[in-house]
Amino acid sequence: MKERRNIIFTIGIDKYETSVWKDLNNAVLDAKTILEVFTTKYDFEEISDSLYNHSATKENIYQSFNTLRSSIEPDDNVIIFFAGHGNMNPMTRRGYWIPHEGTADTHTWIENSVIKDFIADLEAKHIWLIADSCFSGTFLTNTRDVFKEKTYKELDSRKSRWMLASGSEEKVSDGTAGKHSPFCKYLLRLLENNTNSYLSTLEAINFVQVLTKNNSNQTPIGAFIDNVGHQNGEMVLCLNKEHVIQNVDISRGKPNTPSLRLELSKYQNGNKKISSGKEILLVKSFVDKVDFLILENFRFDDDGNKKLKFKDDKVILGTKDEDNFELIHRFATWAGITRYLEENDQFYKKKKIAIKNAHEDIESIEDNQFALAQADYIQELISFNKDLMLCLHCGGRISTNDSYLVEIDEIGLKNNAGNVHNECLRPADRILGKSGYEELKDSYLVNFDYKLWGSLLEKGQGQLGSAISQIEGNKIAIISWNPENNKNDGNYCIRIIYENGTSGFVTLGKEIHRFTKHEIDEEISFFNQNLEEAKVNGDSPCMIVETRLFGNYKHLSEFKNDNQTITKVKAYEKVLYSNQFEQNTGNIENDYTPIGLIKDFESEAFIRIGEIVPLISKPEDFDAFIVNWKKIIPEIDKCTIRIIKSDFELDTYIQSFFTEGLQPIINPIFDTTTKQLNSGLILRNFTDIIKEAKSKNKKTWKKDDKVEIVFPGVKTDKHAKGILLTDEFIDEIGETCVVFRPIEDGKMLDDMQFKLPTKLLSKWE
Repeated sequence: MKERRNIIFTIGIDKYETSVWKDLNNAVLDAKTILEVFTTKYDFEEISDSLYNHSATKENIYQSFNTLRSSIEPDDNVIIFFAGHGNMNPMTRRGYWIPHEGTADTHTWIENSVIKDFIADLEAKHIWLIADSCFSGTFLTNTRDVFKEKTYKELDSRKSRWMLASGSEEKVSDGTAGKHSPFCKYLLRLLENNTNSYLSTLEAINFVQVLTKNNSNQTPIGAFIDNVGHQNGEMVLCLNKEHVIQNVDISRGKPNTPSLRLELSKYQNGNKKISSGKEILLVKSFVDKVDFLILENFRFDDDGNKKLKFKDDKVILGTKDEDNFELIHRFATWAGITRYLEENDQFYKKKKIAIKNAHEDIESIEDNQFALAQADYIQELISFNKDLMLCLHCGGRISTNDSYLVEIDEIGLKNNAGNVHNECLRPADRILGKSGYEELKDSYLVNFDYKLWGSLLEKGQGQLGSAISQIEGNKIAIISWNPENNKNDGNYCIRIIYENGTSGFVTLGKEIHRFTKHEIDEEISFFNQNLEEAKVNGDSPCMIVETRLFGNYKHLSEFKNDNQTITKVKAYEKVLYSNQFEQNTGNIENDYTPIGLIKDFESEAFIRIGEIVPLISKPEDFDAFIVNWKKIIPEIDKCTIRIIKSDFELDTYIQSFFTEGLQPIINPIFDTTTKQLNSGLILRNFTDIIKEAKSKNKKTWKKDDKVEIVFPGVKTDKHAKGILLTDEFIDEIGETCVVFRPIEDGKMLDDMQFKLPTKLLSKWE
């Protein structure tokens, strides 16, 4: 630990000049006692004389600040202690110290912002402001984050600016005359009873907060002071050697003195303590004729340092590899390892296992100061986890009853405590117990994040929901998926005119589909041509007015309710695009997602049913789907769902499936006898659908058609003419062809015939 100059400046005011402020009982006593303890036990000194009562005027306080500013050096520790009246402006919520001569006029007070500016000007390494006054907590604007285990040396190496206030925006007690304020009572108890070599700022804050809160009607607050140069360090108080009993060099956020730990534990642990004093290790045997060893060990040495270290699957005892053990699992209790062996009895009952117990003193180790300190630390880590049912390792949701509550203190991983999946459990995770849910039913679905799904569903499945509602009762529908759904630009769009006088637009997902100048005329022609053909066939495109569900007449007629109306499309027209056309979609951000892609739990491979890739939109019905699918692929068992969060992400998967020749289907249900699809939403490539539709309008060459051969790029009026001997067909290389026989001078050349691609043919009138 680097040696530093330690400076303390105290202010205590019992007597006030005006009757506006009632005299106090213990402010001066508290300030003087604090000064004495810091100077006699922690090697602090005064540079500017401390100020008490009539000397603690606003002018003198400012003068002392200036003296400190000119005297402090960059490596110094500085403590400033104030005990006296404080106040807060109820309109601005600004806090103030009241000097000796303060009146009702706020101009006679010392505003927090002035003190903060003074702290910002000090070049000290560490500054700790301690204020025992009403409304002193108004100085702070932040709350401290979860504490991380660090050495005192590391804490000392980083610049810090901390404050401990006796209360927040509240009045605080001055206490009985001559007996200290409640706040100062516990601060002094900490400083006087500490026997560890080091004591950090946050250890002091934690102790004083807990003891004062549980023994008075006020709640101290402590945190770093923002915007004044704080760099995540802490002031470390070094106890004079004659008072030292312990030499723990790691801070876990609570004092390392046994008596102080025990006092804290009365208020923090209740009757339930986390076992933290021993290591019970299952290791691969290094003894002949034994497969595994169970080793019981004390976790801490006499100075509170951990005796063993862990990395990956190794227990690290020394610097050489041969000194290390191969770790299978690590446990906090004998009950934990016993349960583990029972659950894995089929494997371990065939193995020879030897046990090596520690000294009998280990039976009382959980009451040891260091075990209690670690238990407090683990409890704090657990309490700072925002969602305990997220796995600490993979981050996924835990939704099974085979997960573990663990402590993580492995080399290369940050310290933490919480739950992990059974399959994510690392050898070095210290198992504290099992975790799960009460009354959880067994399911084929493992570790599904229902919370995430619910949040996505609030703004998703904008079009999918209505589509699914229309196919209930063993029906099949097709959703056209546009491979260009992420390329929507152009200055034109297509307006749909309905027979009832309303209109809409051809959409791409939830947006109006936009076309370029070169695309729009061809698209309009295509849409209107198909419309005329559909009218002839009695199957016009139309819309259910009440739901705005679009489709063909025959299809929608099956779905609509008796109280719903169908209106047919009258025409499609070209329109110059405007942002003002966009329909109000509310809070919906995705038309199809969230949607689930199913993976095998063991292999993590995506589930396929033949060439079908099943997708799930209703995870609550997952088991019903699996029961049906098992009739087709009996080997399917436990599964996980990969939640696809956005339509953009879904498009990536869909295009991949199309490229691989796979067929994605949403919520597929099969006839278990014929194994044919009974129900589901089939996703088809939009481009393929368009090609098929356009191909219906192309010339199909038939036997006996009279044709002429036209070669591209060849200008002549002497084209070969003839007759087709076959209908068009697909040859071995996938090209559409016919067999052609020439005609010359009106006569068919019977001895000649050729196979020709249809792209060279033109009708011969």
